[in-house]
Amino acid sequence: MPTTYQIVALSSLDPGGSDTRDEPKLVFPDALKAAQVLKNQGKAFRVFVDGEPAVDQLKALNDLGAIE
Repeated sequence: MPTTYQIVALSSLDPGGSDTRDEPKLVFPDALKAAQVLKNQGKAFRVFVDGEPAVDQLKALNDLGAIE
């Protein structure tokens, strides 16, 4: 099974970005695109990973400003 990512924008209703219930599970290329969109909108986001991520994939998401 491939590693999936949930990209969750921080908001006033969920300032910790911990509510993943309505967030889709994305494979890496789609997760990277979603993170880029949030960054371009000036929004902070958190990444949740299901599976064993590749180091370069995590680095790419962190480079976009993912909150840990």
